[in-house]
Amino acid sequence: MKQEILRLERVTRIIDGVTQLDNMNLHIFQGEIMGLVCINAHGKEALVRLICQNLPIHYGYIYFQEQLVNNYEHSSMGMNRVSVIEQRSRLVEDLTVADNIFVLRRGFKKYLIEPRVLERQLRQFTDEFGVEIDAGAPVSQLSFFERCVVELLRAVVTGVKLVVIRDISNFISAADLVKIHRLLHRCAARGMSFLYICSHHEEAFTICDRITLMEDGRALKVLDRPNFRDETVLSYARGYHCADGAGASGSPPRDGAISFSGVRTEQMRGMSFSAGRGECVVLLDMNNTVLSDLVRLLSRGAQPQAGEILVGGESWAKNARRLKKQLAFIGEDPIHTSLFREMSYLDNLCFWLGRREPALWLNPAIQKSIVREYAPLVGEDIHAPDITGLSPASLYSLVYCRAHLLHPRVLFCAQPFSGADLYLRSHIIDLIGQVKARGTAVVLLAVSISDCLSVADRLLVVEQGQLRREYLSDEFPLFRAGK
Repeated sequence: MKQEILRLERVTRIIDGVTQLDNMNLHIFQGEIMGLVCINAHGKEALVRLICQNLPIHYGYIYFQEQLVNNYEHSSMGMNRVSVIEQRSRLVEDLTVADNIFVLRRGFKKYLIEPRVLERQLRQFTDEFGVEIDAGAPVSQLSFFERCVVELLRAVVTGVKLVVIRDISNFISAADLVKIHRLLHRCAARGMSFLYICSHHEEAFTICDRITLMEDGRALKVLDRPNFRDETVLSYARGYHCADGAGASGSPPRDGAISFSGVRTEQMRGMSFSAGRGECVVLLDMNNTVLSDLVRLLSRGAQPQAGEILVGGESWAKNARRLKKQLAFIGEDPIHTSLFREMSYLDNLCFWLGRREPALWLNPAIQKSIVREYAPLVGEDIHAPDITGLSPASLYSLVYCRAHLLHPRVLFCAQPFSGADLYLRSHIIDLIGQVKARGTAVVLLAVSISDCLSVADRLLVVEQGQLRREYLSDEFPLFRAGK
C-alpha cells in the first residue's frame, strides 16, 4: 500500500470573515500526480498557503506523511517539506544553477566543495532526467522552462516529498509543457508526489493520476483516470456551457480579412496563413517564438523582412499606416493591463475610439448612441462611475466591447483564456463568438491550447517559426490525439 503524503479532512479556513476553504478534503499518495481543477479561483491561494505553512484553521485536520500537523485546536506553524513551482520563481537570481540546487541540501558546505564537483553532481541528476542545463549559468539568464527544471531538480536534491505545480501552462509553451510533464512522470516514479493545479481539465487529463474538482473552496468530486471525461467535469460546473465552434466540417469562408504569404521576420521563417470574415483561427506557437514578432509587426505598422501581408486585399507594405487602424489587439490578462480602474465604464469603453477619433467621441449624440448599442450587452454596468467594484466577467465584456467599437476587420487575442477559471472561460468563449457573429475575423495567439478549440474554425500549429500543420474543426480530435 502506498504511503499517504498529504491528507486534508473537512478543513475549513476563514479569512477576514470570508470562508476560503469549506470542509475541504484532499488525499495525495506517494508517487502520485494529483490534479486540482479549479472551477473557480476561490480558495486556491488559501489552499496552497495552508499546505506549505500550516496556517491556523477553524475546523478539520491536516496530516503530512501520516503525522497530524494541524487541526482546529492547534497549528504547528511549521513548514512542511513542500515546494511550489509557479510563475513567481523562488530561485536566487544572482546565483548559479548549481548553487541554487545544492545550497539548501542538508550538510552542504559550499566553501568545501569546488564548482567542478557541484557540476559533476548536477550532471548525475540531469543525465538521469534527460535534461540539459548549464550548471554555471546565472538563474537570471534562464527561460521560464529552465527555471521550472531547476526548481524541480532542487526539490529532488533537497528531499522534498510534495511539489505543488501551479498554473504553469499560462506561462510556458506547449512544447515545453510536454517536457515538464515528462519530468514529472520521472520524478513520480522516484516516489515524489505532486499537486498539479490548473483551470483546464483537458490539461489535467494529460498528466494526472487522479483529479479533484474544487469550487468555492470545497472538493466536489474525485475522479480517477477511467472517469476522465469532459462531460463529467462540466456537469459539476453549474451554468457552464461550451460554445459552438465553426461547425463539423467543410472549409470556412475566406474572403481575405488578412493574409500572410511567405512572411519573414527575426523569428518567422516564411509564415503563410489567412483569416476570413467571421472566422476564428488559432495560431498555436509551440515554442513561443513568433507571437511577439507578429504583434510588433501589426500593431506598429512595421514591415517584414520578406513576404507579403494583405489586409482586406490591400498591401501592408503600401498602406500600413492606414490599414493598422483596421486591426485590434487584446493582450494577455487584459482586465489588469489595459483598463483604467478610476475611469468610468463608458470612458474605458470609448478610450481607443477617443484616441483615434477625438472629435467623434466628444459628440454627445455619439455617446448616447454608444450607450444604446452596448447597454443590452453589458447591462447597467455601462453607467458605473468607475470600474473598481465590477466582476471579472463584466470587465472582460468591457474589453471585448471596446475592441469591437473600433469595428476592426481583424481582432487579435493573445492567450485569451490565461488564468481564467471555468466560468470565466465560458464567458470569454461567448464574447469571442459575438465578435465572430458580427463578421470580424478573430485570430487567437496561443502557446497553450486551453479552450481555444471551442471557438476555432481552424488550428494552425507553428514550430520554430514555421507553419507545420493545419487542422479544420472536424480534424481537431486528430490534433488532440497527437496525429
